[in-house]
Amino acid sequence: MTRVHTLPLPTPAAEEQAAIRPSAVSDVDVTTQSVRQGGIPVFPISGEIHYSRIPREKWMPVLTAARAGGLTHVSTYVLWNHHEPVRGRPDFTGDLDVRAFLETAREVGLGLILRIGPYAHAEARHGGLPDWLVDSALPLRTNDPAYLAEVERWYALLAEQVRGIPFFSIQVDNELYDGADHLSRLREMAERLGLRAPVWTATGWGGAQLPDGFLPVYGGYPESFWVDADVEPDLRSHANFYPSPRRDDDSIGADHRAGEPVAEAVRAPHPFTTCELGSGMTSAYHRRLDVPAADVAALAMAKLASGSVWQGYYMYADGRNPRRGLQESHAAAGPNDFPEIAYDFGAPVQVDGATRPSWAALRRQHLMLARWGSTLAAMPAFFAEDAVDSPDVSGLRWSVRSHGSSGFVFVVNRHPGVDLPAHEGVRFEVGETVFPEVDIPTGAVFAWPFGMPLGDATVHWLTAQPVTEVVWRGAPLLVAAATDGIPPLLSADADVTEIAADRGRMWELTRDGGVVARVLVLDEADADAIAVADGRVVWALGAVVTDGGAVSFAGDAAASPRLEVLDDGGWVAVEVEPGHAAEVAVTLERSAGAPPAGAEQGGRASIPAEWDAAAIVTIAVDPADERTLRLEWIGDVARAWVGDRLVSDALWTGRPWRIPADLRGDATELRIEILPGKPSARVRFPSPAPVGAGITRAELEGRTHARV
Repeated sequence: MTRVHTLPLPTPAAEEQAAIRPSAVSDVDVTTQSVRQGGIPVFPISGEIHYSRIPREKWMPVLTAARAGGLTHVSTYVLWNHHEPVRGRPDFTGDLDVRAFLETAREVGLGLILRIGPYAHAEARHGGLPDWLVDSALPLRTNDPAYLAEVERWYALLAEQVRGIPFFSIQVDNELYDGADHLSRLREMAERLGLRAPVWTATGWGGAQLPDGFLPVYGGYPESFWVDADVEPDLRSHANFYPSPRRDDDSIGADHRAGEPVAEAVRAPHPFTTCELGSGMTSAYHRRLDVPAADVAALAMAKLASGSVWQGYYMYADGRNPRRGLQESHAAAGPNDFPEIAYDFGAPVQVDGATRPSWAALRRQHLMLARWGSTLAAMPAFFAEDAVDSPDVSGLRWSVRSHGSSGFVFVVNRHPGVDLPAHEGVRFEVGETVFPEVDIPTGAVFAWPFGMPLGDATVHWLTAQPVTEVVWRGAPLLVAAATDGIPPLLSADADVTEIAADRGRMWELTRDGGVVARVLVLDEADADAIAVADGRVVWALGAVVTDGGAVSFAGDAAASPRLEVLDDGGWVAVEVEPGHAAEVAVTLERSAGAPPAGAEQGGRASIPAEWDAAAIVTIAVDPADERTLRLEWIGDVARAWVGDRLVSDALWTGRPWRIPADLRGDATELRIEILPGKPSARVRFPSPAPVGAGITRAELEGRTHARV
């Protein structure tokens, strides 16, 4: 039985200037629909990377991976307590050199977004405010003159560090729900001191009341560490997997906000822009999370389907704190307990620049936005009457973005922890475009184009998701990703003929006997391996490929690197020497005892304070070896020491624990302590709770470099 999903396409409203007060001479402006540069819509893709939480030696590989993953901008908090633990003794050197980080980001081609606080949250102790300020009894985050004087002194120090560096946007404070006057004062102060940007943003979730002149930015996470261990599922976070006109996720930061959730604020028309789409999720001690890459990609696609014109991710790279005592904790009266050093978000990029599968899954979307983002940014989202919203887990989740005769049909048939039903016999009728009948399987997530120009041709419709477009054999080549379980089909205003292809399926579009365009459709796994370098399509599984053609394989991919380039003759293999991994010997010094008794604060489990029951192992390392130490382990909590210096720690989530050479320093031996599982406290794990304590495998990872 055919189920027809119909959406007549209304004429989009004209774009008007949004209520944004520019603060710098710039060609960037904001309309009710999009962010524009030089009058043309742009589609920013930003990712949060905290320079003070990454060893300086890893800034370049992390930022290079971010740019190769499709980011256009990097966003970073300036955490006050990282820089000035003692009043009057600020430190902007080494890993805290914010100017050097920003200059490195510009060097790799990233625009800059600065979130200057003074309050950040960011799972930092006191939200990033220094202890001496918190202990001063000043009315924090208010317009109290004495508090503002301290902030002005801090802003002046920061302004001097970044003077002359251009910013795309700046945010003051964070998650301030009822302090519009304070946000305005902070901005005025920052601008007076020389901190300027074309766009000033403010987080809009939680029904935040914001002053005029600020662009509200939103977030949405696939999972939540900030709810209790027994909350399953967290419906507020899971609502992010629906295409919807809803922008607010009032669960974010709710554990730091007094009172009940409030309704989404009614604002003057602004475009839908985001700054905190969860591209992973960190774990508190009481709630361990490991978000699948497919969930990350589905959430991002749901926001595109909902009308987002700025994809901003948090966190895009993992981190570690520069010293102990900087993380939110029960000891500092925080609602959650975190390890002291690690800020492992399960992010697309790891602390040493190696990538996770979510990096490739998002890159596929980012390649699409690099080619068609400007077009998509001008397209509002439309929602059919039969498209379901939260908490429905049976109906079809779909939407359309269009500016008339062309656009995209979006479907998100994936939900965390739930196998959504397949939908058989689906036919989309969008405006005058009629797609063929298809069966949509469980887990399918896609954006299908209609009315898409391709050189001198027009693709009426395509049942595959566009990835990129290049010139190949003298004609435009559209590279697309098939949706697993759905056959790729297309219709165009030209003759369409399928031809032989070494990889995937290819069609030629001809008119009057001449080829006007081609369409290559790859399966999803191959599409996740696609990059573009110097206008050429590159297939490199598990590799970072830059615009200039530099290729880096890490981890398992380095052991058997595979690299191919699509030349006029077809796919050409590039020979690459494999990298060298080395298994490392582990010496057991002491076996684990019984798991320690659990403790709680505010109903949430605390990290054990006693380590007498920990297993202890030692690992010999070479200070000259620059490879990352990768540990597969079992236990509850672990710490790595060099002498009496804590260099790394971890909560068990099932993911490997990575200790880059930069953190090991000149050590010749690491001492590892592992508290055993299963913990007696109430802790939620992403899989069966670990039992025992130990390292099951230790290796130094290989890395392979090549160029195409």
